[in-house]
Amino acid sequence: MKRFAGLLALAAIIILFTSCDDGGGFLSASGTNNEMMVLMDDASWESTPGRALFDVLNSNVKALPQPEPNFTILQIEPDNFTSTFKMARNVIIPEISSIYSYPKLTADIDKYAMGQVIMNIHAPDSASFAKFVTDNRESIVDYFVTKELERTGKWLKREVTAPLSRAQQVFGIDIYLPKGITNVTEHQNFYWATNNAARGRQDVVIYQFPYTTEKVFEKDSLIAIRNQVLGKYIKGSFDSEMTTANRVYPPDYRTMVMDGTFRAELRGLWEMSTDMMGGPFVMHAFVNDNTGMVVVVEVYVYAPEMNKRNLMRNLEATLYTISLPKPEEAIIEG
Repeated sequence: MKRFAGLLALAAIIILFTSCDDGGGFLSASGTNNEMMVLMDDASWESTPGRALFDVLNSNVKALPQPEPNFTILQIEPDNFTSTFKMARNVIIPEISSIYSYPKLTADIDKYAMGQVIMNIHAPDSASFAKFVTDNRESIVDYFVTKELERTGKWLKREVTAPLSRAQQVFGIDIYLPKGITNVTEHQNFYWATNNAARGRQDVVIYQFPYTTEKVFEKDSLIAIRNQVLGKYIKGSFDSEMTTANRVYPPDYRTMVMDGTFRAELRGLWEMSTDMMGGPFVMHAFVNDNTGMVVVVEVYVYAPEMNKRNLMRNLEATLYTISLPKPEEAIIEG
């Protein structure tokens, strides 16, 4: 994977947050998924700094067909941050004071409970606070969303207890699927599982092909491959094919490194070519060094009758359970 040296350098994330892992919490953090607690007095919350922070946290989730906020927000007075409230999973603590010469972010991990993330936002005055959170809106949102996905992925591993055996045998990867996603269709180098639910349908697709060039991880290449593979194997009525809804929402693309492995991510909307069906999807693509194959794992939902933020993020956490076994531990079919 030496050829990835340049891509890995470009994919490295600049860490904006210094963190303190106290390990002081013995109980698990509480609260519902995607819930955000903000410790801010009422006057500040209703004025410039609070409105700026609210706008960041209330911004729309990327790549959903309908507007939905990134977080469910609960604002409380700092003096009320005691006992039960200290167990909250996601907490933001703003501090506006002249003792600070410039705005900055810090994070405390597991301070009062296991799985808890507390972000401290410091600024010398209200104006600089508002500008700082607005300028760093994507970093703030992405940080908490990633922590939610990691947290849910850890829970999924405990809930399911064992990785998907067919993924180990066919693709040489460990991955944990949520319970209920058991309706399976297989073709050569292609695995498709769904809960086939009448309400809140969730699907996971895994496929692979030989790695020949790093260009396969470019955005347009991934879209073309997705349309080709899923269009071939996932059909609707009237022989319609699954495709990427570029016209409605051009997919978001980013690269990352997870557990030392380069990944490319696509996030967008899917649709059937001649059916009135569609929804959100997230795809991760990476090279399995044990096999020399590009492995693509995609999750998508179909839920026209309901909100999709939690449904999609709970399924997306599956991507955060993926790992590559050591070569000597791989059990790939011959």
